[in-house]
Amino acid sequence: MNGRLFPVMNWLVVRLLPARMPVLACGLLLVALCCGPASAEGEAAGIRMALVIGNSNYVSEKLPNAGNDAQSIATTLQTLDFDVRLVLDATRDRFIGEIEEFADDTLRRNASVVLVYYAGHGVQLAGKNYFIPVDAHISDIDSLVAESVQFDHLLNQVGKSSSFKMIFLDACQNNPFQDRIGSVGVGLAPPPDVSGFLIGFATQPGKVAYDGAGNNSPYTSALLANMHVPGQEVLSVLAEVNRHVRKDTGGAQVPYVQFSVKPEFYFLPGEKADQDVEVRLWKLAAQQADPELINLYVERYPEGRFAGEARTLLDKAEADLAGRGTQDPENRDRLEEEIWTNALASRNGSLLEYYIERFPNGRNLEQAKELVTQLAPGDEANISPAELCRKYATHPNDSTVIYRGVSLERLARNSAAAVKACEESVRTYPEDPHYKALLARALAAGGDTDRAVDFYKQAALAGNTRALVSLGLFYELGQSVPKNLVTARALFEEAYSHGSTDGAINLAVSLYSGTGGERDVPRAIALLEFASSEGAARATYNLGVFAKEGVNKSPENAVAYFELAARQGYAEGALAAAAIYDEGFHTERAPQKASELLLSALTSDNGEILSKLAADADSWSRETILSLQSQMKTAGYYEGTLDGVPGPQFNRGLELWRLYGGSPS
Repeated sequence: MNGRLFPVMNWLVVRLLPARMPVLACGLLLVALCCGPASAEGEAAGIRMALVIGNSNYVSEKLPNAGNDAQSIATTLQTLDFDVRLVLDATRDRFIGEIEEFADDTLRRNASVVLVYYAGHGVQLAGKNYFIPVDAHISDIDSLVAESVQFDHLLNQVGKSSSFKMIFLDACQNNPFQDRIGSVGVGLAPPPDVSGFLIGFATQPGKVAYDGAGNNSPYTSALLANMHVPGQEVLSVLAEVNRHVRKDTGGAQVPYVQFSVKPEFYFLPGEKADQDVEVRLWKLAAQQADPELINLYVERYPEGRFAGEARTLLDKAEADLAGRGTQDPENRDRLEEEIWTNALASRNGSLLEYYIERFPNGRNLEQAKELVTQLAPGDEANISPAELCRKYATHPNDSTVIYRGVSLERLARNSAAAVKACEESVRTYPEDPHYKALLARALAAGGDTDRAVDFYKQAALAGNTRALVSLGLFYELGQSVPKNLVTARALFEEAYSHGSTDGAINLAVSLYSGTGGERDVPRAIALLEFASSEGAARATYNLGVFAKEGVNKSPENAVAYFELAARQGYAEGALAAAAIYDEGFHTERAPQKASELLLSALTSDNGEILSKLAADADSWSRETILSLQSQMKTAGYYEGTLDGVPGPQFNRGLELWRLYGGSPS
C-alpha cells in the first residue's frame, strides 16, 4: 500500500481539548416482548390517524412546552398524511371522551395506522400510570385515582383496532404532588402488556423527563427532527431520537421503547436520502445560484462543509447570481418541493420563511405558515438565553438537527456572549447540569479555565457525560488541575457507563496505550466497536486501520470498516476504501467502486479531500481516473477526453462536483 492511504493512527487528533472525535449518543434502549413482524406494508395508501393531547394550563401550575409540543407534533403529522385530532388542556371528561371517540373513529374508518401522543403531567402509582387532566384537584391517593386518566384505559380503547398502533408519551414525570402524596413513584412504569403496540417513552421507567428550555422538550424536538427522514423504519427513527436526546441532555435523559411485535412502519416512505440535509441545502443553493439561499446555508451552517465555497460565491456581484432553472413550471415545482422537504427535515424556520415568500401560491403554504410560528426565531434578539447558550456553546460531537455544534475557535470569538447566556441559563435551570457543562465550555474557550473546571466538576457530579469527558481531558493534560492519568481514565469510564461514545473512545485510548492503568487491547477494541456501532466514524476508521495492520481481525476486513466510516460521514474512510479497491489490497480491484467512493468523499468534508485528490491524482490507477472522468462527464462537469489521465480539466471537474454538491438531481 502506498503512502497516500493510511496516516499513522494519531490518537491526539481525536483527543485535543475539548474532545473532537465524532459521537452519537448511546443506542436505542428498547424492550421487545416477542419477535414477530407487525407489517404496515401498504399503509401509505391507507388511513393514518392520530390523537395528540397537550396539557399545559393546570390548576396548580403551567407546563408551557406541553402545549407547544402537542401543536408541533400535530402539524408535523399532518405533513406526513395523518388525519390529526388535536386536544389542548383536556379536562378529565374531555380527555376520556376524546380517547373513546378517537378509538371509535379508527374502527369506523378502518385506519391502517393509529398514533397517540401525550404531553403533560404523568405519574405512576403501584405500577400503574396515570395522566393528569388540567382540572384535577388532587390531595391524596384516592383523588389521584378518581380524577386522573389511567393509561390502561387508553390502551384498552385504542387496542380495539387491528391497525399498527403507536403511543408516544412525553410526560413531565416528576411528582407534582410531592407535598401531598409522597408514595407516588418517580417517572412512569412500563405497562405489563403492550400487545399490538409500540410505545415510546420520553425517558426510562422511573426517571424524569425534561420539559425543555426552548419551544419544545428534548424528546419532542428529537421526534420532530427525525420523523421527516425518508426511508427510515420507525425503530431506526427512534434510535436517532435516542441519540439526539442523549446529546441534548448530556446523557441525563434516555428515551425508552417497548413493543410486542417488530414494526415495519415508515413515517416518510420512500428511498433513503443519499445525502444529508446540509449537502442537499448546499446543492440546492449552489445550483440555483441564489444569494438568498446561499446566505441561508451560511446562517444555518456557519462552519459547514461548504462555508468557504458559499462565501466565495457571495463575494461575486449578486447580478451574476441570477437564479438558474427556476422559470419554467417543471423546474419551479421541483425547486418548491426540494425547499419544502429540506425545511421539514432540518426544522429550518428561515428556509420556511423563504418558501412562504418565494411560493405565495405554494402547495404547502398554509402548513408552512403554521410551522414557522412553532420554530425558534432566527434572530438572536428574540431567542431565550437557554437557547442562545446551546446555540453558542454546544460541542461539535453533541450536534443535532436543532443545535449545530460550534468549534472551540468560533466559541472563543464569541465567548463573552456565550458565558452571559449560559450563566443566566444556569440560574434559571439549576437542576439541569447540561447548562453547567455548556457554561464550562464557554469559560474554557474564553480562557477562564479555573472556573471552567469548577463548573465541569459540578456537572460531572450529576453524571453529565460531556462534563465527565472534558474534565477527564483536563486531568489528562494537567490543565488547571494536577495531571492525573488514573483520574482521567476513571472519568472516561464513568462517562462510558452513562452511554457516552466520547467516553468510550477516550477510555479505549487509555487502555490501548496503557496510560492511567494496565494496558488492555481487547477491551480497547471492544470499546471502539461500541462507539462504531453508535455512529462514531473515527472509531470505525481506526478499527479499519487495526484490521489493515492485523491488530484486530485481518486485512480482508479493513475495507468494510472504511466503507462504514464513509457511510457515517468520514471522508478519510471513503479515501481509504477507494485506495483498497483501486489497488486490490486483499480484495478484487474495482475501479468503479473506487471512483464512486472518491466522489462521495468530495462532499463529506470541508475541501481537504479535493486538495488531496487533485495533488495526488497520479497515484491512482488509470482505470479509476477514467471512471472518475466518465462520471463527471455524465454530470456535465468534465469536458476533457476520456483517457484516464488527470490534468487541469480533471481537477476542474472535481471542483465543480464538490461546488454543486455532487451529481445533478
